[in-house]
Amino acid sequence: MFASSNSLNKVHTGQMKFMQERVAGVEKHFGHICSALGAYTRKEAKLRDKGDEVSRALQDYGEEESLNKSLRAALCETADTLAAVQDYRDVKVERLEARVVGEVAMYGGVCRTARDELKRGFDTRQREIAHRRSLEKVKTRHPQNRQQIIIAETKLQKATAEAQRACHNLEDMTDQFEQKKISDLKKILKEFVQNEIAFHAKALELYTRAYNQVSSIEEDEDLEEFRNALKGNAVGRVEAVGAGEGSSLSPVIVTSRRNRLPRKKGELKKSMEKLQVEDYEEIHQSTSSEDD
Repeated sequence: MFASSNSLNKVHTGQMKFMQERVAGVEKHFGHICSALGAYTRKEAKLRDKGDEVSRALQDYGEEESLNKSLRAALCETADTLAAVQDYRDVKVERLEARVVGEVAMYGGVCRTARDELKRGFDTRQREIAHRRSLEKVKTRHPQNRQQIIIAETKLQKATAEAQRACHNLEDMTDQFEQKKISDLKKILKEFVQNEIAFHAKALELYTRAYNQVSSIEEDEDLEEFRNALKGNAVGRVEAVGAGEGSSLSPVIVTSRRNRLPRKKGELKKSMEKLQVEDYEEIHQSTSSEDD
């Protein structure tokens, strides 16, 4: 009987160790993934801010350029388009923080809870082993003392029942843990990839627009403007450019990027309403429906 119970204890101990290793592995790798995704998100936020600086620099130059008419228009238009890219990047950063990094970070608490459950189950199993040894000791030292043997057997039966319940509970817990881990990681990675697809699809559209805006610069015409001004024959033309700021060029300058409110970490931007980010949502949802 003792040999059989000892063999059973080894099985349970092996199962317990396996469960602990699985939880420890998730805790380790999810921690690494969380750190990597956090660093990635911070880099994206910095790139967003640097992109805003590029946009502001182009806008500042465009607002002050008074001779090169097509260059002025292209600078202002391109600045606004590049700023739009960064607004979409801002939405991307917000999604990464909330739906990717935040979800992975939650697994720190999930793993701690699982580890505590395993410890309680291990303690229950150790109490059963202690009572089993106590019974064997009583049988060896006092084989005729039936009362002590019955007491020891009763304690062992109670400890065994508790250990069996704990073992079943742990099996259910680790099964649910594994299922949740697989499901959540799949969801998180899909969210990450879909977020990238949606952003880059929209960014490609905007960068194509920016390329066309830059291509619209009329080098010969702008150079002619400069040469005329250099010769002192372009006073009237300069005044005409200034007067035209309220008509043909004014739609280009929607808002000065200097007046743009600085972003604060963790603050949800209203880029979706301002720049029709519902397009971004449509791209994101379309990739989700394709996967489903």
